[in-house]
Amino acid sequence: MHKLAQTLLVHIRKNDLFRPGDRAGVAVSGGADSVSLLRLLLELRPELGIVLTVVHLNHSLRGPESDADEHFVRQLAARHQLEFVGEKRDVKTHAKLKKLSLEAAARKLRYEFFHSLLRVRLNRIATAHTLDDQAETVLMKMARGAG
Repeated sequence: MHKLAQTLLVHIRKNDLFRPGDRAGVAVSGGADSVSLLRLLLELRPELGIVLTVVHLNHSLRGPESDADEHFVRQLAARHQLEFVGEKRDVKTHAKLKKLSLEAAARKLRYEFFHSLLRVRLNRIATAHTLDDQAETVLMKMARGAG
């Protein structure tokens, strides 16, 4: 097992993030962080006893590039014989209507998408983000109950 996968497994177990039988969505944007998370969870899947689904929200912010990301993620899911669940949203219009920054609007729509999946087909969503994404780090700490 890869050293990073071992470290992640320890973290998952320590924080009781997954239980055998969980239907876990992995949020995959197509970027390095989320693709790495998917690869690690694929490696850990037999050990954890979880069912993985790839989830992707196309924010429609970069036109054909956003569509290419969606296509890449869809192919990645197929290559690993995983269910793919995707949606496309117009973040620019949502930001304008709600008077939000593009980043805030994208985050709001992304989490609405995740919550809709948690209500009907999944019981966990795994996301990758970097520590320099302060808003998501604060949300993660609040969700854990940390100050």
